[in-house]
Amino acid sequence: MSRTAKAKGIVALAVGAAAVVAGVPALAGAATTDSHRAAPPTVTIDFTGTNSASGAANAIGAGFGGTATAKDATGAQVATVYDQCTKDVISVDSVTAFCTADLVFTGGDQVTFTAVVPIDNPLTAKYPKKFDGVVTGGTGAYQGLTGAVHITNTAAAVYELSWDA
Repeated sequence: MSRTAKAKGIVALAVGAAAVVAGVPALAGAATTDSHRAAPPTVTIDFTGTNSASGAANAIGAGFGGTATAKDATGAQVATVYDQCTKDVISVDSVTAFCTADLVFTGGDQVTFTAVVPIDNPLTAKYPKKFDGVVTGGTGAYQGLTGAVHITNTAAAVYELSWDA
């Protein structure tokens, strides 16, 4: 075998080995992340009396936000929710808002999501009302989290969240 053929063979072997080495950690990392990522608990959040929606200007682009506690099925507080919304559609009896929310769990882990939220006049609203949001990420046990958040508006400013993440 000539020196040129040996050199080409060594280079091909080195390139193939590099591709295998480069590919294995990426695959292992994805599998590890998927198999160890925690699913957020189902929670109920209550913004009653904490959101500034009533004080926000009644115009497209007007913003409002607030904080709420998130409780699990036993009623224990498991997170604090921070939200910020922008009014996108305004009618006589309702507002449609684009909202971003961050759930900060008691241990410090976080989950963020966005949703287009239909908000009806509390005097004429009919509950429950269901819609979905998009999970945009997380930290700690929820790092790398994506998927859907299913939101059920059960009363004025009260929402139940469950996850496909």
